Amino acid sequence: MATSSSFRSWQLLLCAGLLASSAGGATAQTAPDTTRRRVGEVLPPPLAAPRQPRSLWKLGLNNFLPTTTAFGPDSYYSRYGLHLAVEHKLRNPAWSVLAEVSPALTHYRPTLGPSSGPRLSGRAQVAWRYYYNRERRQRQGHSGVDFWANYVAVALGSGLGPDAHETPFFFYQNDRRRALVADMALLYGWQRRLGRYGFADAAIGVATLLVAGKPVVGLGSSLRVGFVVGAQPPRYSHELAPRNEAWARAPRLYAGAALGGYFYHVRYSAQNPYPAPVVKTTPTETQTTAYPTTYRDGYGHYAQYVAAGPVPYVYVGYYLAPRIAVQLGLQYGQTFNAEPVGTVFTSAAGTFAVPNHTLAEHGLALPVLGRYALAVAFRHRVQLAAVGGLVPVWSSVWFREFAIVNHALTSQEAFGFRRRAFGLHATLGFDASYTFGRRRRLQATTEFLLNKDVQTSWLAGRRNPGSGAYLAGGGSMGLAYRFGYR
Repeated sequence: MATSSSFRSWQLLLCAGLLASSAGGATAQTAPDTTRRRVGEVLPPPLAAPRQPRSLWKLGLNNFLPTTTAFGPDSYYSRYGLHLAVEHKLRNPAWSVLAEVSPALTHYRPTLGPSSGPRLSGRAQVAWRYYYNRERRQRQGHSGVDFWANYVAVALGSGLGPDAHETPFFFYQNDRRRALVADMALLYGWQRRLGRYGFADAAIGVATLLVAGKPVVGLGSSLRVGFVVGAQPPRYSHELAPRNEAWARAPRLYAGAALGGYFYHVRYSAQNPYPAPVVKTTPTETQTTAYPTTYRDGYGHYAQYVAAGPVPYVYVGYYLAPRIAVQLGLQYGQTFNAEPVGTVFTSAAGTFAVPNHTLAEHGLALPVLGRYALAVAFRHRVQLAAVGGLVPVWSSVWFREFAIVNHALTSQEAFGFRRRAFGLHATLGFDASYTFGRRRRLQATTEFLLNKDVQTSWLAGRRNPGSGAYLAGGGSMGLAYRFGYR
């Protein structure tokens, strides 16, 4: 009995020992001893936020102006150049300083003055920026937020060189050939990345121009579109959107309507259809009939608005691929060219005119364009696309002169003609849009295009500035609606 009792006690002790060892093993597995480390073992480094670049180098490509009459109705000014800029973060990453220089080749002709020919000039500015909504964009998961946010800024700028006629925010005559003219502006701006390598930087505000000690105050604005040079954001993802969103769910068909004006050069026959001005003198008065030869209406080369006033511009398009679309539009309207004066009577009692001329000009354009979207994700609210293609243009001029009897207008037609012309234009530009709504169907759009007729060579345009070889252009603002996605 004693032997059996001792054997049973030994069995109980053995079971208790096994249970204790198994419990101890479970404890060791769930809570390992971290105070000891094997020789040569390398621990993983702690997680760190990706470093953001302190400097941003930018190359703006939209420093061009085909032509402007800012210096007078018979003046001419054109500009072709680049924007070179660097933006550097200060100790507080919400603050930055921007330095920019904009060299350009300009061509200037004042009103009733000789042409200066092509000249090299430039603009420059230094700006201090404060990006006020960085934290909110960080919470939304945007990358590169140190430079890609909304900002307020103070800018100091100048025109560079005696042949310069612009500061960053003003045109100025510069007939005295000043080497330096300064301006200053208080701005509200918006800067965003377009795809991996592109950017857009737009600002508007109040600016002042200082010329010979006399300040001029007005609205100032700037737009820079181009490429980012150098390192890309560390958190940038090459996939802008999932494939099912980028193509399977992307909108294919879209349609829009806009209001704007588009300038095209029209090429009519060089033969002048108007008779010579008629001057009749009597003992009591002088009667002068002047025809609208100043505007070259109906003959030779001249610029004509096809969609102006403004008048509607409608279009429809279809996406063949996530970024590529084809678009067909319609522009129709009456031009801005002035009505002819008519017949002028001058006598001892005074001078008065009888408007017995009518001049109607109409144009029809059918732009056939291709579009390339810079962002493949259609759900992005801000979209930018390159636009280019061909524009056939039909133009007509209808002139009529009515007879005058006893200084009164009659219905008898004394002279008239009607002419038509056709031209083909190549066009290139960009389209920017902002999308509304949860499903991203409605867009507010703005478009700017340059065009050139394909019939007249550049050499002919240099020899004869009125030949229509220079660039023309136009723009519009409107709404578009996108169809056909879930």
